[in-house]
Amino acid sequence: MLVHICCSVDSHYFLSELQKVYPDEKLVGYFYNPNIHPKAEHDLRYYDVKRSCEMLGIELFLGEYDEAKWCEGVVGLEDEPEKGERCVKCFDIRLVKSAKKAHELGERRFTTTLLSSPMKEQQRLFIEGDRIAQDHGLEFIKIDVRSKGGVQRQNALAKKDNLYRQNYCGCKFALSKQRDKQQKVSLEMMSDISQKAQEQQLGGIQERIHTFGLRDDLDAKNRGYILAQRRFLVYRVLKARLLDSQNQIIPSYILSYSHSKKRTKIPEIIWAKPELSLPKNLLDQYLKSDISLGFCMQDSAIFMPLSALNFLLDKEFKNISELKNTPMSLDEECELRKIVSGDHSQNPIIIIDNVFDGEVSYEIESIFQEENIFRVVPLM
Repeated sequence: MLVHICCSVDSHYFLSELQKVYPDEKLVGYFYNPNIHPKAEHDLRYYDVKRSCEMLGIELFLGEYDEAKWCEGVVGLEDEPEKGERCVKCFDIRLVKSAKKAHELGERRFTTTLLSSPMKEQQRLFIEGDRIAQDHGLEFIKIDVRSKGGVQRQNALAKKDNLYRQNYCGCKFALSKQRDKQQKVSLEMMSDISQKAQEQQLGGIQERIHTFGLRDDLDAKNRGYILAQRRFLVYRVLKARLLDSQNQIIPSYILSYSHSKKRTKIPEIIWAKPELSLPKNLLDQYLKSDISLGFCMQDSAIFMPLSALNFLLDKEFKNISELKNTPMSLDEECELRKIVSGDHSQNPIIIIDNVFDGEVSYEIESIFQEENIFRVVPLM
């Protein structure tokens, strides 16, 4: 029997139950989901399904990813609600392809793990599955794993086996509607303007891939761990620039978690050596150095020459351009913020090449958003 698989959370329990109902049947998995957006999310779900199938001893085939073709198939249905006609059309696209794959492999029956998803209309899936099976001379297997506490058991098994539990159904249309309902920005469809490594961008898909890669490494080493969720304040900067009095751009780097509501004019910068919380050996060097930071009376922004950054974090950046091309990690930026402004500060910290005088202005357009983020906690 060929089993179309949508994600590991749905498939892990569904396949386990299917093996109980059909103990003598060889199950073959088929991951075909061109609806999943973006491609990186598709790949993460596939690798998690692959891990699940290996745990269950099920062979898995990967279908092609062609989101553009899928979008053509749902033209006119973009604004349909979840469980509406766009979802039905999406079922058809994936189940027709699955039926063809079943024929190719010589299977007589097929089914889909979509049947286990509480986000899908089960009876409509039964109808669509039967129709497509009849068109292709196959039998569609209808099995209900949701009722009598099935959804709760499915979620418990997903947590027990440390599966990736995605926080949206899959397609970009459903994602947009879901985030609008949550009054959130879709971080899955945007990036920070900095060149910061994507796995460092909290709440991004590349960061999820990195996290679950750590899980897989610990699995391979047979080391114990806990897959936990932690709530973070996620930051994205969409626009950031520093301008002189002639509105010419001054090379600068805006530190993470810098916040400003509007364009701010700084008539004068006061350069001083503030008291900083540093280890004694570094503090002694700091007191003897000519390092200073820039402050202003009208605003909370702090200006930091690159030489100060290099000293405080033991870096060797030659100029702002090099800093932008090979940026610090998020942890390093947070450490720098802690040193000069405090753990929970959100005031703008603007790094510049050198100390300067004169009127300047800056603009920062940023997003702050709470997100639950997976973390792998190794055990001793």
